[in-house]
Amino acid sequence: MTYLFLDTSSNTLILSLIKEDKVIDKIIMESLKEHSIYAVEKLDEILKNNNLTPNDVDKIFVVNGPGSFTGVRIGVTIAKTYAYCLKKDIVPISSLKMKILEYKDYDNYVSVMKDKRDLVYCGVYDKEYKTISEELITTEQLQNRLEKLDNYKLVECENDDTNRKNLNIIEVINYYKNEKSVNPHELNPIYLKEVI
Repeated sequence: MTYLFLDTSSNTLILSLIKEDKVIDKIIMESLKEHSIYAVEKLDEILKNNNLTPNDVDKIFVVNGPGSFTGVRIGVTIAKTYAYCLKKDIVPISSLKMKILEYKDYDNYVSVMKDKRDLVYCGVYDKEYKTISEELITTEQLQNRLEKLDNYKLVECENDDTNRKNLNIIEVINYYKNEKSVNPHELNPIYLKEVI
């Protein structure tokens, strides 16, 4: 199986090809809010560099947010178009959850990303990384949740997350590869400026 991983949800553009549980190629670049200029060009480049056509990809994994309005929209649109036109499976990836998958031995994992209005997107996961909740809440609600948890790991994400360059893509793909694919028309981006 050949997988494509696509993340445009932060200032870092990540494209990766995975085959037989190995990253065979990866493009990571800071495109400073210019993903629309580079994403399709880099996708074409990574496929050609590996003598692959778009049809050779079996499944597409795309980060659908939360993330920047423009960034998430670009990645999701590319992935949806690709999946729909070529009848490929598509699996959405939470930018909150993917950040906690590298940690082990906690009873709970909490991933937070600040919104523009003193709110946070908060993902709470159990020891097997199953989602307990993912929602937009106040910082006070976050503190209340944290007080009720024992043995937890808190991971704070930023939209300009340069640590994303060190993302363990294999860990993310291994977690998500058995997730049910979605209809491309039902895949929606989650923006940092959601209205409550």
